Amino acid sequence: MYLEEVNNSIEKNSFLNETVEQLEKDFLMVGVNFDVPKPVLSYSSLFNFTIHLVDALQEKDSQKILNLLYRIDLSEEIVKNEMKQTDLSFTEMISEMIVKRELKKVIMYYYYSNLENQ
Repeated sequence: MYLEEVNNSIEKNSFLNETVEQLEKDFLMVGVNFDVPKPVLSYSSLFNFTIHLVDALQEKDSQKILNLLYRIDLSEEIVKNEMKQTDLSFTEMISEMIVKRELKKVIMYYYYSNLENQ
């Protein structure tokens, strides 16, 4: 899956509801309610909500962030590489990576389920 496809989906707000559902599911699996106000109208608002949630988690229970990163398959190496290349704060960077990873999972699911149906 190309990052370009993820970025295009963000620009078009494609798969927004599915991404929200995936985030809710994976956050809940590590014991955190991803209780985003609905309807979510853009990825920008989704990023902002995720930033606030990750920031709160970082202050209260940073282990849950690590558990979430493991759950959604964002390795420590990927996070370290991104930290070297970004001007974002740690919380902003992690939040962006989480949302983009979840969107990528949704895109891959739709891509492969459509392949099977052809």
